[in-house]
Amino acid sequence: MSKFSKGKKKSQPAISTASLPDIVFMLLFFFIVTTIFKEKDTKVVVKAPLATEITKLDRRTDQIYYWVGKPSNKNYGTGYRVQVDDALAPDMGAIRAYLIERRGGDLSEVWDKVINNFKIDEKVNMRIVKNVQEELRNEDALKVAYTLKDKK
Repeated sequence: MSKFSKGKKKSQPAISTASLPDIVFMLLFFFIVTTIFKEKDTKVVVKAPLATEITKLDRRTDQIYYWVGKPSNKNYGTGYRVQVDDALAPDMGAIRAYLIERRGGDLSEVWDKVINNFKIDEKVNMRIVKNVQEELRNEDALKVAYTLKDKK
């Protein structure tokens, strides 16, 4: 008969942490590469109309974005509203004030190359868009582009 010893237990070998920094940096690199930052926080809902021909713009150009649609939050009203970059414009005068601020600030040297990019709901009344375009014309912001869905 054999004797079993209960007194001494075999110790487990220690877990090697040498590869832990490699794993952490691989995960960090993965998230850096795959993360897409949201450019703007839209406060209006826009269903873009379809187009037959579309020309893509260079993303590196300076752009001011205008969204025209119904507000996503009912606290802002139920009619069509204009959002300029990240804020809803209470009236057309606010659009002019924003353009004057941008023209005198960070876009002063490239103002003639700035593109005003419109994202307009397909059911919006063009009177609103025309009013915004009048404000652009008053501030010599003449380059305008429209964002549409490709009809493929």
